[in-house]
Amino acid sequence: MKAYVIDSNMLQSDELRRYLKQESGNLAILPDFAWYELYKQQSLEGLRLGLSVVGDHPEQVILLRSGAHISRLDPAVAEDLNRLVFDGPEGEIGELVRLVRSDEPMGDLAAAQLNSLWNWARTLQPSLIEGATDIAVSFPEMQEQMFNHQEIRIVRTASKYTEEMVLTIFGAALQIWETLAGHYEIEWEGLDETVVYRAFLFRYALGIVINLLWWIRGGSQSVVRMDRMSNDLIDLGFAAYATYFDGLFTRDEKAAWVHANLVAAITSFRDIHSAD
Repeated sequence: MKAYVIDSNMLQSDELRRYLKQESGNLAILPDFAWYELYKQQSLEGLRLGLSVVGDHPEQVILLRSGAHISRLDPAVAEDLNRLVFDGPEGEIGELVRLVRSDEPMGDLAAAQLNSLWNWARTLQPSLIEGATDIAVSFPEMQEQMFNHQEIRIVRTASKYTEEMVLTIFGAALQIWETLAGHYEIEWEGLDETVVYRAFLFRYALGIVINLLWWIRGGSQSVVRMDRMSNDLIDLGFAAYATYFDGLFTRDEKAAWVHANLVAAITSFRDIHSAD
């Protein structure tokens, strides 16, 4: 049995269908960002297509709780999967699949619920753009503060990072984590690093730094398309969620790279502080 987080670009894929058919115990994990990508189309046909594969295997679909809920979890229990997922009727998609596949006219209540979800996706988009803008603006300053010219060359040539660079990366992630934790009213002061690494917000913060490394690898070009940066942050959400499971199903090269490096960085961070 395996459990993979499914990027929205894989929802209609043959790879996902084969994965679910291969073993009845294989699970597809759908986070809130997957639903955002589905609902922002504001199309019943788009929703029907998006659920075409998982809708044939509803018993193998696990729904993650909202990002806000997962972000606010006590870091000490953040790896408890039972706290990450919906249980009972809230975690089932069978009724939604039946609804969108039905040829019968949608009832008023169901239509109102669907419209509210479309509105949720539409209202969420501006905040994602705003967050993307803040991070894009911070990248040049972060690069200047974190790395010298030789270290930037190491990043761009994909050479082995020095121990000092690794510690700098982890230090930057901890600073971002503290900011995010404060925003979500998490008591972070005094937390041991062997507990901090379990928190979703720390993993997301570490992912932001890994996105910075990707940006440096690409030549540190000014970010012009904030919609693309916003998509990168959504992909980072998928990657961070996937660190709690067996992996990430995605066709996006950058998302796969970020996830692989995030998993490696979390392991390194944990091992360094466990040895202290």
